[in-house]
Amino acid sequence: MKKVVIVLFITIFALDLTSAQQKPLKKTFAPTVQPQQQTQPTWVGIIAGPNLNYLDYHDKITTIQGTNAGFHAGIFCQKNFDKRFGLQPLLLVSVRGGKINDIDSTVNAKLMNLELPVNLLYSDKHLVVGAGPNFCYAISGKLKNPNGERNAYDPRESFERTLKRFQIGGNFMMGYTFKKGILVSANFSPGFTNIYKGDDSAPRHVRANTSTFGFSLGYMLAIPSNE
Repeated sequence: MKKVVIVLFITIFALDLTSAQQKPLKKTFAPTVQPQQQTQPTWVGIIAGPNLNYLDYHDKITTIQGTNAGFHAGIFCQKNFDKRFGLQPLLLVSVRGGKINDIDSTVNAKLMNLELPVNLLYSDKHLVVGAGPNFCYAISGKLKNPNGERNAYDPRESFERTLKRFQIGGNFMMGYTFKKGILVSANFSPGFTNIYKGDDSAPRHVRANTSTFGFSLGYMLAIPSNE
């Protein structure tokens, strides 16, 4: 009787072991966590500061040139593509010009421009550098001398020193942003196109250009994303 019980126990154990080996193992997978993509912020801000201006008239032989002080102020929008690169268009009111000391007269040019610089930015922590084109259109301009002032864009008043209103130039900037949204920057904006107009008596080979070097203080605010 004991032998029968032992044989039966061994048989049941063997069948149970065989059944366990034939059952497929259930695979368990850890859930895959998709990393959330960080949305780069868009910034808006205001900016203002002084300009150091330069104006010159030149031909193939002679150059008359001079400097004066002005200012700029405006708004900007900054869109960051990632942690390093971004795009920053600005809309500024800027006073350019220069005080020219000629042989027989002194002319102080004050040229108020509406400017649209568009900077491609590169950031490294709080430091930012940028460059891009600058499109300028003169709203008004005066050429002042001891005898009075004249419209810089009217040949009937400014004669051989008359200027054109539109200028294409460049913009190069370097700045530093603080944690509370305050920023400081310096920029150089040279003019590339000829803005000399003159009158009917003026030589055809004369060229004129304006450039400006400015310091800025601004404040920027992040726009919340809806994503």
